[in-house]
Amino acid sequence: MTKIERILAATRFERVDRIPKGEFYLEDGFVAKLLGLKETVTFQDRVEACELCGLDALAFSPSSSPQKKDRVWDGLKQWQEKTDFFIFALIDGPFQGTAKLFPSFTDFLLAIAKRDPILPVLVTEAVASNIELGLKALASGANGIIIADDIAYQGRTFISPTALREYFFPSLTKQVEVLQKQKAPIFFHADGDLLPVLSDIINSGVDGLHSLDFSSLTTVAKVRMATEKILCLMGGYDLGWFSEENRREKASELLAAVSGGSGYIFGSSAGILGSELPVQPVTEVYQYVSDLGKDYGRGNT
Repeated sequence: MTKIERILAATRFERVDRIPKGEFYLEDGFVAKLLGLKETVTFQDRVEACELCGLDALAFSPSSSPQKKDRVWDGLKQWQEKTDFFIFALIDGPFQGTAKLFPSFTDFLLAIAKRDPILPVLVTEAVASNIELGLKALASGANGIIIADDIAYQGRTFISPTALREYFFPSLTKQVEVLQKQKAPIFFHADGDLLPVLSDIINSGVDGLHSLDFSSLTTVAKVRMATEKILCLMGGYDLGWFSEENRREKASELLAAVSGGSGYIFGSSAGILGSELPVQPVTEVYQYVSDLGKDYGRGNT
């Protein structure tokens, strides 16, 4: 299977030849350590590093440079044209996109608490911008979309599930509906405890859920049960586990929690392999997951 075929099969709960793997990106410091570089990291270096980790999928954010206003997805386009990776485009969701329209996150939360009448107007504005950006990404060659909407942290959601349902989840559903008309998989990303709103995420119509930043693998297993044959899961490997002696066992436990290879893409819960990570343990874990493909990667028809 090609990388794109493998990721698409996972999103459809079809057979895969091995466990798909994906990260948002690898930081320059990690790439330099992995390849033993002393000079500036080049495009080809990044490609080689991703291949060494056995990645199938990457994700790209739009350029924020004023000089690239009409070419916000140039970085994505280069990877789409010159490599065979499955390319996700990262865009905001209604919560995160609306928050950026306020002077600060505190001002945003206060507006929600006060039920400021301007809030629905700004949500509509944010969603329209998100949709436009997502459509441009797909037109530039993205294979899928990840809607990044950090609505939670380890303890709970930032605002009540009731407020999320009133102001943001209907708009998330609208954003997903428009983008899915392009026949590309749409994932939802958020860190933290999403259990109180998991049904809302499912009902939004997304095809997958990224991060799995839950407090325990028992919770990950509960999420898998609730999303079986509904959402493709992605991530879940805690960055701290790479430095533990039982890092391979942690990978096995995670794969058991998500029921193997079908409907799952292996990767870190953070989505970023940072400069501070030890290279050898990371590549060891990724190779271990690849070697498990014979047992876990067959999936279901």
